Amino acid sequence: MKRVGEIQSVDGERIHVVFCHMDHCGSCHACEGGQSQAEIDLANPGMKCAAGDLAEVEMPTGNVVKASLLVYFFPLLAFLGGLALGTVLFPDQTLITALLGLACLLAVVLAVHLGEKRRAANPAWQPQLTRVIPRDLSDRK
Repeated sequence: MKRVGEIQSVDGERIHVVFCHMDHCGSCHACEGGQSQAEIDLANPGMKCAAGDLAEVEMPTGNVVKASLLVYFFPLLAFLGGLALGTVLFPDQTLITALLGLACLLAVVLAVHLGEKRRAANPAWQPQLTRVIPRDLSDRK
């Protein structure tokens, strides 16, 4: 998945990029917390850039899908599995069944959260700066 944003600042080997809201996203806003702009700090792999330049940023599609599974699918699956297990173990105890579903959901969310530091340190899980479009070239459009 590629996006183009504007470089706001360059600080040594780090750059700060701002992306405008993607029109085709609809009203979910999950990736931006409902803001009209998304911001990210990236490592600069030695590309010459300055504030005002455009930055093409890429996140491997496979990792986007994996992240979606980790954040949405597995917690939902754990919740439903906990409800099913509670229904089998405690057939007439709705409250206990619901609590077991929530406990399974929280266990998976905690596991995902604990693994986040490892994923955050792995460059394969980080957006990568793939190209810088200098300000003077971007003005010619």
